[in-house]
Amino acid sequence: MKKVILMSNLPKKINYIKWFFIIAFLGIGIYLLVFNFFQAKYIYSNSYNKRLRIQNTDIVRGDILDRNDTVLASSKVKNGNSNRVYEFGRHFSHIIGYHSQQLGSTGIEALYDKELTSSHIVNIIKSKINNEPIKGNTVKLTLDKTIQVYASELLGSKKGSLVALNPKTGEVLALVSKPDFNPSKINANWNSLIENENSPLLNRAIDGLYPPGSIFKIITTSAALYGNYKDLVIDCTGSVNINGYEMKDSNNKGHGTINLDKAFTLSCNSYFVNLGLKLGSENMYNEAVKFKFNKKLSSYVLSKTSNFNKKDDEKSLAQQSIGQGDVLITPIHAASIAAIIANDGVLMPPYTLSEIIDMNGNSVKISKSIKGERIIDSDKAKVIKDMMSNVVKSGTGKRAKLSGIDVAGKTGTAENPHGKPHSWFIGFAPAEDPQIAIAVIIENGGSGGSNAAPIAGKVIKKALANMRKK
Repeated sequence: MKKVILMSNLPKKINYIKWFFIIAFLGIGIYLLVFNFFQAKYIYSNSYNKRLRIQNTDIVRGDILDRNDTVLASSKVKNGNSNRVYEFGRHFSHIIGYHSQQLGSTGIEALYDKELTSSHIVNIIKSKINNEPIKGNTVKLTLDKTIQVYASELLGSKKGSLVALNPKTGEVLALVSKPDFNPSKINANWNSLIENENSPLLNRAIDGLYPPGSIFKIITTSAALYGNYKDLVIDCTGSVNINGYEMKDSNNKGHGTINLDKAFTLSCNSYFVNLGLKLGSENMYNEAVKFKFNKKLSSYVLSKTSNFNKKDDEKSLAQQSIGQGDVLITPIHAASIAAIIANDGVLMPPYTLSEIIDMNGNSVKISKSIKGERIIDSDKAKVIKDMMSNVVKSGTGKRAKLSGIDVAGKTGTAENPHGKPHSWFIGFAPAEDPQIAIAVIIENGGSGGSNAAPIAGKVIKKALANMRKK
């Protein structure tokens, strides 16, 4: 009898084993697909990947150019040795990165290592026959050397970042992180760089996470427009008490009876705290996610993910409504939020690659037009755009004002637990036909209107003048 029972269980056990191997096989297959399509580029471009340190001695590493064909990085061969030369040194140190036989590669050097060290088989054969060096492909970027260098010089010794985008296309025009480093001397300076408490190797533009402060009020305002709170009016006394926790306005100054338009222009904390509490955690969380918090910003730029946690207690919600608490954002995301409003509510994902060109000048790859994603309706974007124009005309962003150019923007003074507040400004210009969107953050810089706004205004002016020349 026992034998019969055991025999009858055998097919069931075989079935379990069969399904175990089927599921395991499918799991491995899915992982390989995910790795190859979504993670391979990241792993390949990671500076810890030792494969990047194995130089192909047959191919001289290709050039890196800006959008106007200015050489940013090239290889010089002397006595059979190839050295990487960075024409503008520190100004591009984070976005271009470095290439080192000992340390690997970072930035564009890492992201497009395969392209820079590849050449068409025909070119390789011709070079072998003619006994000429084989040159890797050239990588042409969307960056503008003039804007990048100017922005880098303006930030100077300040800690922080500046990101400038074309809001209509997503092209990254400038991406600066401070403090910077000399990529040509990366091997000699390595120990001092990694021991430096100011983290000069950190690309703050894409990997720095900061409290957004009042620039987040753009998102709270968008939630208000969708939640029919545009006509909300409060009496601002200069502070709000949330269950024993006092949240103050700048200089404890009360604004009296105030509506959304005026509150946005003057960056009234009391108004936006009240607004956030009325909207509730669900609406605030959904709006933040809509604006790409907790999501990948772009498939073309590897950046950290900005953070917004769903909180139900009133104190946390009040803080989040004005971009404080545990809300964190990267500078490139902040620039993209400005670009969304500039581009009538549509996000064009940021990207840096313009073209791959072979050693004979033939195009190997051209960046195709990138599809935009609608974030908010155009009428809502228009309302916020007008509010941002008023911020610069008569509000907290007056120091970004330019003669003859309508600049739209939003300031932020973000409290942080490690010292003085961070100084923020995000905006775009000309407001009626935006050509540039920008984000500036100065760590521990104090007031956004006093410190970040003037830098943004100068870069916008320089960029627009540079565009008119072409």
